[in-house]
Amino acid sequence: MRTKPIRIGLDFDGVVAYNPFRVVRAPWAYFKRNILGIKKLTFFYPQNARQRIFWKILHQSSMFPANGVDHLRALITSKEIEVYLITGRYGFLRDHLYQWLDRHEMSKLFHDIVINKKDEQPHIFKEKAIKKIKPAVFVEDNLDIVEYLNGRTPTKIYWIYNITDRFHPYPYKFPYLLKALKALPKLSP
Repeated sequence: MRTKPIRIGLDFDGVVAYNPFRVVRAPWAYFKRNILGIKKLTFFYPQNARQRIFWKILHQSSMFPANGVDHLRALITSKEIEVYLITGRYGFLRDHLYQWLDRHEMSKLFHDIVINKKDEQPHIFKEKAIKKIKPAVFVEDNLDIVEYLNGRTPTKIYWIYNITDRFHPYPYKFPYLLKALKALPKLSP
């Protein structure tokens, strides 16, 4: 019999919240590396009010819960999993995140909501959070972050891929949250 719930971490945009604009990530990464010559993993940080307004509008694209949120609720209710929302969203998007979670009745779903309040680079922030929380599994949709995190902690990193990068080889890749949740390791004998 299972003794305690499995601890998992979930990213927000593209994992808990479906974001249709994720499809531009692979072409943008290609452009950044091969045209602009930027090899180091870095993410844009809005420096001024105008950029932050644009960033807020851009993040409005995470409009509705991902395929699998109902199953997530069931697993949490049955105490099979303990879930931590670990989002690399910058601190100025905190209110928007909580409004979204409230609108979809998900604010109280998570054991903890870990937000990038100090506006660190998302991959660095997530690595620190994962090392602190120690989930068995962390589910992420950004391939660059998946590759960065993989092997840096004992946590197994699951990847939610999208149509533009679906052929990239990775052992724990899933098309959406439901499939990732169904692949969680079993704790029962």
